[in-house]
Amino acid sequence: MDWTDVRTTPGFAFGTEIGGRRKAPQMYDDSTALLKGQWGPDQTVEATVHAVNPNQDGKVFEEVELRLRSVITPHVCTGYEVMFRCTKIPQAYCNIARWEGPLGKFKMLQESHGSEYGVKDGDVVKATMVGKILTVYINGAQKVQISDGKFTGGNPGIGYYLEGATGVIGDFGFSKFRATDR
Repeated sequence: MDWTDVRTTPGFAFGTEIGGRRKAPQMYDDSTALLKGQWGPDQTVEATVHAVNPNQDGKVFEEVELRLRSVITPHVCTGYEVMFRCTKIPQAYCNIARWEGPLGKFKMLQESHGSEYGVKDGDVVKATMVGKILTVYINGAQKVQISDGKFTGGNPGIGYYLEGATGVIGDFGFSKFRATDR
């Protein structure tokens, strides 16, 4: 109810968030989609980035997200979010947040900034959560690893965030997606 939907066309999933410059907590209504069914706690999510117009001046935030151990119910979202900025500028990032319930209630667990943490069209991003260890990869290279055990169950999925621009829906997203559990 509080988060926006992910939209798909053949071979492409993207966000529907309005973007612009909104105030918290409404600015955190990331487009989110979770896979259905019962999932084991050890999860791997992998996706291929599609970004057609990466922002180079740092004013626009186009972000693709991988979700692990996530649950969404009316007005509540919990789980882990791994976010990548779709640009290779020095202000790029790969961050990990833990969503803890209502819209806007999340805790940043890891923030990693620099061009090596940003993503571009064709990059493959991956996140695994085994036990309490969450590990993040870009194109097969490990970038971040943390330990957190607050959430032990939930489903994998994807998400998108947009800030600083409007009218760019469909400019960034994922062209491939895969999730597995043990």
